[in-house]
Amino acid sequence: MLDYLIERGDVDSERIGVMGISGGGLASSFFAAYEKRVKACVVSGFFCTFKDSIMSIHHCVDNFIPGIIKNGEMADLFGLIAPRPLLIEAGTKDDIFPIDGVKSSYARLEKLYEKLNVKNKIDIDIFDGDHQISGAKAYDFLVKWV
Repeated sequence: MLDYLIERGDVDSERIGVMGISGGGLASSFFAAYEKRVKACVVSGFFCTFKDSIMSIHHCVDNFIPGIIKNGEMADLFGLIAPRPLLIEAGTKDDIFPIDGVKSSYARLEKLYEKLNVKNKIDIDIFDGDHQISGAKAYDFLVKWV
C-alpha cells in the first residue's frame, strides 16, 4: 500500500506519518516499526504493557503474539520505531489499556529514546477520557514531524 501511495504524483514520500486507535494503534505501531519510510507515528488506545492489557482481559485474536512476553514487553516492540518520532495517547479511564500500565511502559520506552539522544522525538498525551482519540497533541505532532 505504501509503495502505491508513493508512486502517485500527489504524495510526498518524505512526509509519511501514521496514526491509529486501538487495533489501528497496533497496526500503525507495527507498520512504523517495520517500515522505515514512516517518518512519525501516533498511537492512541493501544500502548501499555502486555501484562496489564493484552494478557489481563479478553482481546481480539490479532493482539496476541505467541511467546512474546518471554522475549520482551510492548515498550520493546515500540522501541523499533526509534529514533523516529512517536506520540502515545492514553485515556485515564481506558479499561482496556489501564493508565498505570501505560505510564510504566512509557517510562521504559522513554529511557530508550534518551539513550539514543532523541528524547525530543517521543511524547505522551494523557487525557481525561476512555478508549478514544484525544487529538490535543496528535495533529500538531504530525505536522511538526512530517
